[in-house]
Amino acid sequence: MKHKPHRSVSVAKQKKRRTPPRKNAIVLAAAEQAFIEFGYAGVSVDEIAERAGVSKRTVYSNFASKQVLYEEVVKKLCGEVVPTEIDPKTLHEDPEKVLLKVSVAFLEALYLPRQIAFFQTAVADSRQMPEAGKMVFEGPVTRTQNVFDHYFRTQAQRGVLEFPNIDIAASQFVAILKTNLHVCLMLSHAADVSHAALQDIARSSIHIFLYGTLKRKASRGRAADS
Repeated sequence: MKHKPHRSVSVAKQKKRRTPPRKNAIVLAAAEQAFIEFGYAGVSVDEIAERAGVSKRTVYSNFASKQVLYEEVVKKLCGEVVPTEIDPKTLHEDPEKVLLKVSVAFLEALYLPRQIAFFQTAVADSRQMPEAGKMVFEGPVTRTQNVFDHYFRTQAQRGVLEFPNIDIAASQFVAILKTNLHVCLMLSHAADVSHAALQDIARSSIHIFLYGTLKRKASRGRAADS
């Protein structure tokens, strides 16, 4: 009986120790907001530490340098945008339906305000710091293309899809999918990014990518007449 109070206090202390968020998560969140607002060159480690409410030493004990911290921010934001690998179980399903589901989710994540703000900052940073642009290109841009590339190559091997140049198919698809909306938002121009609007864009883009726009029967008829 005498040991019960001691055990309850011990459990309470353990719960209390688990409650506070980890310092590296606090620093990363502060760095993300700072980089989005002011860019890589416009923020110092001192300012990040102040935003996080920690010492400069704490920042460096969790992240070796400002560039490493920037890289971690890119990875975090990248993880929020890049679509998950397309489930192999869907390979036998209609490609149009499979691509629609993945594409809408990708566009909704890509066009979140903080993602657009970060892309704007990264573009500006890349003028004086090319490695910043490289990190973003090799992060969300390339990894997103890789998800679609894997799906297209698998379907091509199965004989479901056929491409004139499989090596650029994924980048072409993403470009068609984004239309001019991404540039529009990057230039801070108002645009409709509702679920319904993005679904319409995705459906139209997928149809053009899979089926094209040429009326082939009419085209063959004109060729025969000539």
